[in-house]
Amino acid sequence: MYVLDTNVLVAALWSRKGASFKVIEHALDGTLRYAVSVALALEYEAVLKRAAMREASWASLAELELLLDALLGQARQIMPIRTKLRPALSDPADEMVLECAVQAGADAIVTMNVRDFTSARALYRVDAIQPGQLLARLKHGDTK
Repeated sequence: MYVLDTNVLVAALWSRKGASFKVIEHALDGTLRYAVSVALALEYEAVLKRAAMREASWASLAELELLLDALLGQARQIMPIRTKLRPALSDPADEMVLECAVQAGADAIVTMNVRDFTSARALYRVDAIQPGQLLARLKHGDTK
């Protein structure tokens, strides 16, 4: 089981050629098991629908909405977060990603900013990996 940081979705919507886009393809086709909390779903929506994001994206607003609906429909929904974690990360915005990962029992957080989650590895035994690392795991059959 994995949790996708918002920056992976952003990268996927900037380019259809990178590892992040391939991760989203795996999420949508059901070969990737991932979890999303309500807070994280709202974050996805808020970030992806920003005007600057829409301008930089290959997707129209209607396509973004379809993508979000499909991603949330395939995800394991974590509702509600039962335990608020003490602040453990340098960026407070990353706390909701970590909380979702801990609640879901995730093997890893998939993020473009692995260093932002370094303390999570020691405190909560949640790894942080980049999209390319996830693709390597999927290639070897790790779809937890």
